[in-house]
Amino acid sequence: MKELYGETAIFVAPAGLDAGWANANDRDIRFIGSMVNQLKQGLCLDTNRTFATGFSYGGMMSNAIGCQMGNVFRAVAPMSGSVWSGCADSSNKTAAILLHAKEDPVVPFQFGEEAREKFIAKNSCTRTTAAIGVNGCVIYQGCSNDKPVAWCGYSNGGHWPPSFAATEIKAFFDRF
Repeated sequence: MKELYGETAIFVAPAGLDAGWANANDRDIRFIGSMVNQLKQGLCLDTNRTFATGFSYGGMMSNAIGCQMGNVFRAVAPMSGSVWSGCADSSNKTAAILLHAKEDPVVPFQFGEEAREKFIAKNSCTRTTAAIGVNGCVIYQGCSNDKPVAWCGYSNGGHWPPSFAATEIKAFFDRF
């Protein structure tokens, strides 16, 4: 992603406590909120274009951010993540593009589908889809308040990001 954005974006990669994403008692969500506030104090940020992405545990983190921090993050792009720490009933909606390999042996495909369903329900999307990109991704129609949900369920992958991930995620984020 850094190569695609060049000098036009700020990238931050927080290290999860306890070597992963646990989010016990929303601890990690509070950490992310504090981190964003600290970054706002020291950098000139476009707060209308704050995004999160991550893979595996990072995908779980991105799902939790999308579920709970839509008032801070404009869109999220979880890859091979589940809603392990839940999806709180927050009224703060965020746009999401979710990517998951059908053959993922670590975080099963059904967990990615469950995360997708949470965002579809949360954002009041219809079941009608339209193709986006060239990698079999779809975007759900009728989502509320310009908070679209896109899905890339792909074959020929394991537990690693697909080669098209950065391009599809950037195209989705560039909508905002």
